[in-house]
Amino acid sequence: MNLPKLATTEWLSEVIDMTITTNGNAFRIRRIERDAQALLERGAQQREMCWLILAFAAFLRGDRSQCIRCIEAAQALAKHDVMILGNAASLLNNVGMPRLAVNYARRVVANAGDDARFKVNAARVLFGALHFEDAARIVLAQENHSALTEVDAFFVSIEGIVERLQKSNVGIELRLALLESAITAICEEDCVIRQTTVVVYPDHSMRYELFVDQSASRCASVNCAIADTLTERFENAHPEAITFACRPFASYIPAGLSIEVER
Repeated sequence: MNLPKLATTEWLSEVIDMTITTNGNAFRIRRIERDAQALLERGAQQREMCWLILAFAAFLRGDRSQCIRCIEAAQALAKHDVMILGNAASLLNNVGMPRLAVNYARRVVANAGDDARFKVNAARVLFGALHFEDAARIVLAQENHSALTEVDAFFVSIEGIVERLQKSNVGIELRLALLESAITAICEEDCVIRQTTVVVYPDHSMRYELFVDQSASRCASVNCAIADTLTERFENAHPEAITFACRPFASYIPAGLSIEVER
């Protein structure tokens, strides 16, 4: 029967739409989650799709640990499926798992063949994980840049960003260490990361924004915790090149998110 495949594709499209618009319907999310779990329990085909749907559902509910577990289950069944890997990479970036997101993004590139769409989406993930050099190499290697859209204008800034970071001597490992320290500070404040984004300024400095389900006043106290953590762990956190800010999820404006649904 084709019903499970048609159903999972429809459910995936629905949870992706809710993720992109940040307009989740709690009742519908639970219903999709229940139905996907039921398919898994019946041993239906498309098990990797069911796990990916459950990962999106957990993400929409703000359950970071469950989202990661479902992602790992999906990729275990589809180690070379660029659709599964690409969606997983995007979700991992958004819940504050940059190193794992980079790992998945690189696997997308390795398995995407000549499909520029998946490679450009992987570059977006690498950009969001502060791997600007790798993102630039992937984009420049594409002969057909039609895979880029207007919302990818940030790619134009990569050269300037890299130059700015090099000037401040902020390599990839230091960038990730700074980011992971900010993430740790947020988690230690019992806040769940719901989205992340990179804001680039005209001088090519940047602010890494991490969105949580908290009020503006609560985010202000979390930002103090981030500042304290960075001060304690690093002799120089290079705020002239990159800063980190916790912001209310309610203020998040979706932009530039692109996730593949096609099978």
